[in-house]
Amino acid sequence: MKFRIRVVVLAFSIFSICVVFFFFWPQSYSLEELNNDYAEVDEDILGKADEDVVRTVAQNVSKNSLPVAFEADIFNASSRQKMIEQFTDWYDVRWNFQPAPGTDLWEIAGRWVTSQQIHGEYVPELGAVLLAMSSRPIIKADIITKGSQLKLLLLLEGHQSVIFKPRWYDRNYVIEGKPYDGHDRHNGEIAAFHLNRLFGFRRVPLAIGRVIDLENEILPVATDQLKATFFKNGSNTCFYGKCLYCKGENNGVCANGTRMEGAVILGLPARFTFVKYRHPWGRTYKEGRRARWEYDDEHYCVDVQKMAPFNSGRLLLDIIDASVFDYIVGNADRHHFEVFANETDGMLIMFDNGKSFGNPFHDEESILTPLKQCKQIRYATVRRLRQLHQGVLTKVLGDILSRDPLAPLLAGHHFPAMERRLEYAVRLIEKYVEHSPDVLVELPARVT
Repeated sequence: MKFRIRVVVLAFSIFSICVVFFFFWPQSYSLEELNNDYAEVDEDILGKADEDVVRTVAQNVSKNSLPVAFEADIFNASSRQKMIEQFTDWYDVRWNFQPAPGTDLWEIAGRWVTSQQIHGEYVPELGAVLLAMSSRPIIKADIITKGSQLKLLLLLEGHQSVIFKPRWYDRNYVIEGKPYDGHDRHNGEIAAFHLNRLFGFRRVPLAIGRVIDLENEILPVATDQLKATFFKNGSNTCFYGKCLYCKGENNGVCANGTRMEGAVILGLPARFTFVKYRHPWGRTYKEGRRARWEYDDEHYCVDVQKMAPFNSGRLLLDIIDASVFDYIVGNADRHHFEVFANETDGMLIMFDNGKSFGNPFHDEESILTPLKQCKQIRYATVRRLRQLHQGVLTKVLGDILSRDPLAPLLAGHHFPAMERRLEYAVRLIEKYVEHSPDVLVELPARVT
């Protein structure tokens, strides 16, 4: 009798393990399966449905998931146009959304933040929060001493902290030289936030443009240490703050008269603390000295996968996601990254996107090295890249950015540059998948 009981228990245990393995183990896909997945949905949804049906599908899904129509790949102009319409409908900022009287927008934005996201996939209050960031009165202004770039810490009415990154360049200015040269581009922060939304990442802090009167909005509420860095250059009000490269008036930034445009970036709730890691594919920033990843294609990723915190959890795949994202925007300066402290399997937070959109005429392929060396990427990321290429990305993103307070945000050359880089990344991944289906990995942990 005891023997039979043991056999039954053992059989049940083996069955349970098999079930868990089937449903929760990361799955790999071949390129053929990926195409079949798209083709089936394209036939079922985009091929047969009229716009009303597609709109109904979008309205009936969970607001934190994606419309079923998004599952389709882009095969022709008609389906591409419907994809543009769907992405626009889903990701366009509802600037006219009116929250209920007495709504605490800062509290709402704070509730969006978890270890897996900074904002929701679809949140109708997003436009109201962004507008508050760009218009609420400034009640305190101070210096941020950390980092190499000049920025201010502002406290807005309602006691919400934001970071202000000032404008250094005209829109058409091209940063030449090394891929990480130049000052931060404030418009890059804003464009990167919305691109992160289109990618479905939800890992970039909220950002919007704002024009600030330095003499009327900043100086009256500035700390003494910030006031001490203000100076005049002709009729323009300027300041140089405090940072690694902030050495004095020669390194200062000037307003147009007293008015300065910049990006306002929402601070995360005080309940969160962060752990900072050096990026395993970070640059040395030293002339003549290469990092190991720059010459060891064969073994470097294998060794990274053996090191904490990359030997378990999501971080390595987050790094690969970020490498594709950074390649498309031209950001070659992600030398460190942060994660939420004391959180299980927290995401890589994509802070600091200011080195984006510097040179639309140069594609820095070294940014893609994590993908090239590890040859692994999330299935969901590849699916989204394929949905966005062939003009969908730039059309939808361009429409979204056109309604920022500082529009136009990007010079025209940056849009074909993004399309060119996106196309290259998609073709590169497809080449890897054709060689090995294990390239595509789908993790069970997705925000719902």
